Amino acid sequence: MERLDYLDENGNKIGTVEREVGINTNLLLEAVQIWIINPDTKEVLMQRRSYSKKHDPGMIDISASGIIQSGETPMQGLIREGKEELGEKAFEKLIGKINEIYKFQIDFTKEGRKGKYLTHEYLAYSKQPLGEYEKQDEEVEELFFMDYEEVKKLIKNKDKNIRIPYNDDIEELLQRIDNHLLHYKQTIEEDER
Repeated sequence: MERLDYLDENGNKIGTVEREVGINTNLLLEAVQIWIINPDTKEVLMQRRSYSKKHDPGMIDISASGIIQSGETPMQGLIREGKEELGEKAFEKLIGKINEIYKFQIDFTKEGRKGKYLTHEYLAYSKQPLGEYEKQDEEVEELFFMDYEEVKKLIKNKDKNIRIPYNDDIEELLQRIDNHLLHYKQTIEEDER
């Protein structure tokens, strides 16, 4: 049985709970997401959640995400989820390139779904081809690349197929990713001079 820590509104641990109880009673749980972006093509590694998933089956989601288990740090939870969903070898190559870029609360109940999370958002640049990733069939239906601007458009248009809801915090997250991509491009241009 998977145990999760649940938090107060300030992010302090209150106790532990079984996973489904925490999700179904909308306790504030801690979660992680990683945006894996090819900096040259500006394509994001995306996934379609397995149709057998209990929550949000078949929805398009970011590269990898999940709930932090009791006793894990956010980075430990991210590495576990990344290896499970994307394959151990492929995710190992990313570990030194991962940066936490934002942390905010997201309440899926406002979208008519279940779950309330304090979410740690990470970004990693990678030029690995799709064939290097090994999806976990129980978690992921398919992996694919999508243009970053198209991902933003789906989110901002509140497309019913994308799991990421649009709100002020998501707008801030997207702005931070935009800034990282711009900084990366400027650094490359400076290095080429």
